Amino acid sequence: MHPRDSKVGDIAQGTPIVPAAHLVYFPSHANEFQLSPDGYHADEAPPDPFCQRVWAGGLIEFNVANPLRVGELASQTKGIDDVSIKERSGADPLVLVKLALEMHNQNGLSVTEYRNLAYMKPVDLQRKTVRHNRQPEFSHELLPTEIILFRYSALSWNSHRIHYDAVYARDTEHHPGLLVHGPLSCTLLLQLLQTHMPKGMTLKSFDYRAISPMYCQKQLVLNGRWIRDASGDKASEGAQRCELWATNNDGGLSMKGVATIVPLPDRQ
Repeated sequence: MHPRDSKVGDIAQGTPIVPAAHLVYFPSHANEFQLSPDGYHADEAPPDPFCQRVWAGGLIEFNVANPLRVGELASQTKGIDDVSIKERSGADPLVLVKLALEMHNQNGLSVTEYRNLAYMKPVDLQRKTVRHNRQPEFSHELLPTEIILFRYSALSWNSHRIHYDAVYARDTEHHPGLLVHGPLSCTLLLQLLQTHMPKGMTLKSFDYRAISPMYCQKQLVLNGRWIRDASGDKASEGAQRCELWATNNDGGLSMKGVATIVPLPDRQ
């Protein structure tokens, strides 16, 4: 792992990697014939007819005393933690698959992640518009383009066709366009937090949920606000929490979550 920043050149050996960068550092080794027809991992999927899937959210926990660092060797383990059925009124059930992942370096555990995938029978997905009544303290607008989606698919070794094959996304899964990756949305929200991170603090965890799809060439807005106590004050010492959310071009919620930040250990 040796990233390069276009503005500052090579990033120094031993620098902690930015939050969610681990999502692109451990690519799948599955060949094309081991994938489902939609291009995603067949070994994580339930049997037919539950063949249409979406990234539903997750939880990432960072060992702040032992972060993944530039230039070091690291490994990842992944397994299915839980499978459950969610019954829905007036609709077919969902199969919920929870994956558990751990990333280790030479010093031990660095990152623990739980990913939630939802599988359903083929259906025309209707994007619901859920409004958020919070006012952000900081925000950033972004237009996800085909190039951004293609590059993220390549970086993360994600061959799910809904992110780069517009004909498949439209004609087979009946989306109006290419979908923005769930983990990319998560990464963008954490990048927003990183640009507003208080001095001397670092990310401890991010618990998030996908609400509704975001589509290519449709404006999205990344938002954040600090969670305050009953008196309206933000914690000045110890752990702090920040609410992060993304809204789509209709102004509806696409993803929301809560990040917890803590003081940096002395060694960093």
